[in-house]
Amino acid sequence: MSEARRRALEAVALSMAGRGWAVFPIMPGRKFPPAWHRADTCPGTGPCAGGHVTPEHLATTDPETIARVWAKVPYNVAVFAGKSGRHVIDCDVRKPTEPAGPDGWEELQALAAHRGGPLPDTWTTSTPSGGRQLWYPVPPGVRLSSTVKHIAAHVDTRGWGGYALAPGSVRDDGAYELFDDTEGPELPGWLVQASVRLPPTASTGRTEKPVAAPDAYTATALRAECDRVRAAPSGRRNKALSTAAYALGQLVGADLLDEATARAELENAVAAWNTPGSWGKDTGVITTALAAGSRNRRRVTPRAGSRRVA
Repeated sequence: MSEARRRALEAVALSMAGRGWAVFPIMPGRKFPPAWHRADTCPGTGPCAGGHVTPEHLATTDPETIARVWAKVPYNVAVFAGKSGRHVIDCDVRKPTEPAGPDGWEELQALAAHRGGPLPDTWTTSTPSGGRQLWYPVPPGVRLSSTVKHIAAHVDTRGWGGYALAPGSVRDDGAYELFDDTEGPELPGWLVQASVRLPPTASTGRTEKPVAAPDAYTATALRAECDRVRAAPSGRRNKALSTAAYALGQLVGADLLDEATARAELENAVAAWNTPGSWGKDTGVITTALAAGSRNRRRVTPRAGSRRVA
C-alpha cells in the first residue's frame, strides 16, 4: 500500500480515538486481529509483563500511541465496541449459496416492526460485502457482550469482547465506508432485550448430564478460590484470577461444577475490586482460564457412593 494509504488509516484511527472509541491495529487488507496467546500460555513479557492482557485491553484512545503504531504500517482500524461505549448491530447479506430470503437489514426491520420499534437512525457504516453496521451508544449501566446469529439469522452484534472495523479500513474485496453520520440516540430498549444472551437452561436430552448442586468438596473449593480472588492485592490480581478460574474450570470439566455458576461467582469476586476499567480484561481472563481448566479436568474416582477428586 502507498504512503497515502498509511496516512489515511492513521487519520482514521485518530478520528475514532477523538470520538472516545478505543482502537487496535488489524493487519493490512484483513479484518481479523493478529494471533494472540491465551492466558495459560502467556509469556509474561512485553505488553503482558504486568499480567496477561488481550487486544481489547490494549485498545486505546491515546493519540501518541496511535501515531507510533501507525507510523510505518497501514494497519486497518478495529474499534472495540464495548470499551468504546457502543453496541454495533451488524446486518449481513445472504450468501450466494443461500436460498432467496431477507438479508440482515430486512430481518432487523421486521424485528423492529414486530416488537414495536423504533429503529432510529444512527452512525452507520457499510461493509465490502454490502452489509451495514449500526453503531448505537449503550445506555448507562447496560453491559452487552457480542452475539452471533442471536437476534436474527443474518444479524450479529459487537459489544464487549468484539470489535468492528472503522470506515476507511480496506479488504481485498473492498472498503468499509461511512453510510450515515447521524449521531443517533441510545440503543433502544427492545434492542437491548434482543441482544441479551440468557444463560443456558437445563437440557433434558438423553445425552446431556446436568451438573447437580455442588457437593461439599466442590462448594468449599468454589468459595476458597473466589475468596482468594477477592483478597488479591493490586499487582497480583490477574494471576490470582487466572489461577482460580483454571482450578474451577478443572471442576467444570469433571462435571462437578456448572460453568455458569463458576463464571458468576468469579465475576462477583472481581466486582469486589471495584475496578470497572479492567472489567473487559478480567472477564476475558475468566473465559480463557475456565476453558483451559476444563480441558484438563480433575480426575474423579468413585468411592463408597461418593466422588473423590484426585
